[in-house]
Amino acid sequence: MIFPKRHDSSKLRSVINPYILISIAVKNLLSKKLRTFLTMTGIVIGVGAVVFLVSLALGLHGVVNQQVLGSKSVNTIDVTTPNSNAILLDDSNVNKVSQFGHVKIVAPAYILAGEINYLNSQTDTVVYGTNNEYITLSALKFVAGAHKLTAANDAIVNTALLSLIGVSNSKSSLHRSLTVSTNVTKANGGHTTIISKLNIVGVVNTGSGAEIYMNSAPYSAAEAAQYGQLKVEADNRGNVPTLRHQIEGLGLTTSSPLDTLDQINKIFAIFTYVVIGFGGIGMVIAVLGMFNTLTISLLERTSEIGLMITLGARKADVQRLLIFEALVLSIVGGIGGLVVASLIGGIINITLTHLAGSRGVSGTIHAFSVSPLLVIATIALTIVVGWLVALYPSRRAARINPIDALKQE
Repeated sequence: MIFPKRHDSSKLRSVINPYILISIAVKNLLSKKLRTFLTMTGIVIGVGAVVFLVSLALGLHGVVNQQVLGSKSVNTIDVTTPNSNAILLDDSNVNKVSQFGHVKIVAPAYILAGEINYLNSQTDTVVYGTNNEYITLSALKFVAGAHKLTAANDAIVNTALLSLIGVSNSKSSLHRSLTVSTNVTKANGGHTTIISKLNIVGVVNTGSGAEIYMNSAPYSAAEAAQYGQLKVEADNRGNVPTLRHQIEGLGLTTSSPLDTLDQINKIFAIFTYVVIGFGGIGMVIAVLGMFNTLTISLLERTSEIGLMITLGARKADVQRLLIFEALVLSIVGGIGGLVVASLIGGIINITLTHLAGSRGVSGTIHAFSVSPLLVIATIALTIVVGWLVALYPSRRAARINPIDALKQE
């Protein structure tokens, strides 16, 4: 006679609807309100600490990038010559660079020492003889007036130059006239002095050194020996390294905002790991609290679990019940931590923006940044942590002998 094969009840599928198990898990947690509240508060603090510190790292990273790069395109390459006597940055090399693949824009600039004459006062300055493409690629921070050179005698000056000539208000300096004198070395080795009467049409903030941007036509007409700098824009970020290698093959020197960006990214990657480590201390304490809550709950409900198994619940149902309790704690606590960290970070951002605005700094300061990726990662982490914490208590609950459990009643 052949008997049907018996199955271990622990291997059978759950017979209780998951929604019912979740309802029981919530009721079990609510039956011990103080314990549940304290456990969830610990999770909120642990998750909130991690999110707060990581959002600080992300926010500072963005602020530093913005301050260093501004609106400058990361596709831009600055080209100079390492030895102006041996390798000339002249039209010949400019044409060669223009013919390389993936080049979108080549904008040269003469960079010369000059002298400003304004209302019987004189001051030294750096003169950029260039065009609007160079000005655009330079991502200058304009504070007043036009953002480009329109007429042949237009000039854009910086606030440091205005300060040196005694003009305190940037807007009031617009349309004022000044004279610029520069000594130019010609391609044939000769020297000439170029005097240009210019009209201020724009003001930028570029630092403490006096600077003026004007049309390059007078220097081209004088056959100036070479440019001081080229700005080359690649068609996309991925082609910047290849294009730099080609330009350097001409003996020229290149630099790119990507160099600074890579260094910043490396520094903040380390900083992020450090703050996660500090925040993780709070998370470990929260995990221990949740583990303690589930273990005590299991010990208090041994007879209840034995009765469930006696009435037909499978061991898989018992395991899922403990796992659902842990997930409810971790998910609700994780969302609470996200909300608390976001609110505190937002309040600090508003406060910093207000303080900066009161001191004349425009724009919004995002010292804390909670990105969608951080939100998704946090919720995913809390789910994984909740599941891992519940593994031991749930397996222990599944091994409860219903007969022994009922004897404890």
